[in-house]
Amino acid sequence: MATGLVRTDDPCLAWGESIVEAVSEKTNRVVRWRGLDFVVRPNDRAPTDAVHSLRSNDSPLFLPEELADTVRRYAAGRPKRGDAERLVRATGHTVSQSAALSSPLFDNIGGLHEQEAALDDALADVWSQERLAELWPKTDSGRFIPVDEVPDFAFAGRNPAAAAAARELMTEIVRQQGPGAPIGPEDYAALSEALIATKPDERFGDILKLLPGTDELSPSDTFSAEVGIRRGFAEAVAQGDPSRAAAGIRRASERIDPQLRRLVDDPALAAVTPGRTPDSAGASVRPQRAGGHDVRRSPRSDRGRGGRH
Repeated sequence: MATGLVRTDDPCLAWGESIVEAVSEKTNRVVRWRGLDFVVRPNDRAPTDAVHSLRSNDSPLFLPEELADTVRRYAAGRPKRGDAERLVRATGHTVSQSAALSSPLFDNIGGLHEQEAALDDALADVWSQERLAELWPKTDSGRFIPVDEVPDFAFAGRNPAAAAAARELMTEIVRQQGPGAPIGPEDYAALSEALIATKPDERFGDILKLLPGTDELSPSDTFSAEVGIRRGFAEAVAQGDPSRAAAGIRRASERIDPQLRRLVDDPALAAVTPGRTPDSAGASVRPQRAGGHDVRRSPRSDRGRGGRH
């Protein structure tokens, strides 16, 4: 089928809407999609304005033609060989876009903000990797294939290199918090969701604040540490080496007062100071889990009024 803006009777539209609804209810935030604009692009070429559009106030959803055709075949009851794996990719791709668009503010990208945009995508990819199986039965994908019949929920991400860098970055943040259990799926999901909810142009600064003792840095050291984290993430994405993201976190932590660093790293004090002190800003890397939220109204209720806003 032709690429471009899909017709209102295209099954991709209702399918995408079901994903937006599931993400909105899970995050308890409105996804910045109007409910109408769904763009199918050629497999080998991203639209020239895709990067900018994905960070505008009312953004379209984009899907490669190959994956859109998979959704259409399932909707028609005629899937072909390999479509199950392609449907997982399509769902992960759209879940990730929706998660990124749940940020209260859109990225002011371009030039100096390119890495902030890459981090935005990476956090959404990690969140989607951890939440895809949970969200699956709440979407039309679960109607096409029951969750217990999906062979594998593997989703590398819209930007696999950035997603891998973000995972390594989060792992190192937890390690810097002090001795304790290794980071798990819930930690990745909760931390990425918390960072998505922050101001896009302040995320690297918010990451720095998660490191123990960095609230005591001088303004100049704080600026240098943020630059180091940003540079490490950029190098990790550009070179496909996730360890460089962790190295950026370590370089930032090395600017902390040596005596404080010894206290943080001393295993003998782990039971007393497992991370930051209770009165420190951002005392724990693991955000509080959401609970007691009202369920958001379905975006499908907006269909007669121009979609969700």
